[in-house]
Amino acid sequence: MALDLTLLTTKADCDEALAGLAAELETYQHRNDNLDYAAGQADRSLGDVTARLAGVQAEIDSYTAMLNVPNMPASLKKQTESRLRRAHDRKDNLSERTQARTGSPAFLAAVDAEQVAAQVATLTGAQQAVATRKAALPK
Repeated sequence: MALDLTLLTTKADCDEALAGLAAELETYQHRNDNLDYAAGQADRSLGDVTARLAGVQAEIDSYTAMLNVPNMPASLKKQTESRLRRAHDRKDNLSERTQARTGSPAFLAAVDAEQVAAQVATLTGAQQAVATRKAALPK
């Protein structure tokens, strides 16, 4: 859709349009900053979760190896099995957290970021067109 710059008939109209575009652009730039911040937080959080997953997997491996020890006392075996179950539960919970940053939520976040970028480009182009129109108008 082309912008109908003929609607702006005076420099004051142009100034008003430029002020409105600047305010709208500022809104989208803040939104873009927030998306960048959220992405950074998610990356840091994902790194933390990945490290914790590795630690839990090491626990699971250790408990599994312990359960293979022959002649383990029954009380120690029961305690190790319980710890192994809890470690598996922690692993499942952490895995769910990493999945929240993939699939549909990650796709929708990318769509949101693209939408903001497109809107910023549209607003910036409109500002340039209005500024050009203003310069062409008589004093």
